[in-house]
Amino acid sequence: MIICETALKNLFLEYNKEYFDDVLPMPVITFSDSYRNLGYFSCYFDNWGCYNPIIEISNVYDFTPDQMREVLVHEMLHYYLAYTGQDTRLRHGKEFLKHAKRLNAIYGLSVGERIDDTYIRLRKGKSNIRRFLSNLF
Repeated sequence: MIICETALKNLFLEYNKEYFDDVLPMPVITFSDSYRNLGYFSCYFDNWGCYNPIIEISNVYDFTPDQMREVLVHEMLHYYLAYTGQDTRLRHGKEFLKHAKRLNAIYGLSVGERIDDTYIRLRKGKSNIRRFLSNLF
C-alpha cells in the first residue's frame, strides 16, 4: 500500500472520529525516509498546551492497510495524550499504555510501545542493507 498525503489525511480524519472522538485538530502530516522509525510524532509545548503537531510516516515501507492503521493510530495516540495534557514527554509511559490497552480492547487494534515490523515489506527499490544497518545503530 503506497499512500499519498491526501489519503493519509483522510485516514487521520477517519481514525480521529472513530478512535479519538474527533478532538484532534489536523496536524502537519508528512513522510520521512526513515528505515528505523515507521512513524513519528512531535510537537511543542507552551503555557497553553501542545502546538505545531507533526506526524511523520516512513515512506520506505509497503504497509498493508492494517499496518498503516496501527502506525498512524500509534502516532495519533501520542498526539492525543499531548493535546489533552496527559503526557507532555511523548513517551510510552503509563498513560500511553493505558490508552493503548483501551483502544485494543474496544476496537481490536494492536497498538503498543512497538509495532511488530517483522512482516512489513520494503517498498520496491528500497535497500534491505540500509534497513539492516538502521537496526544495528
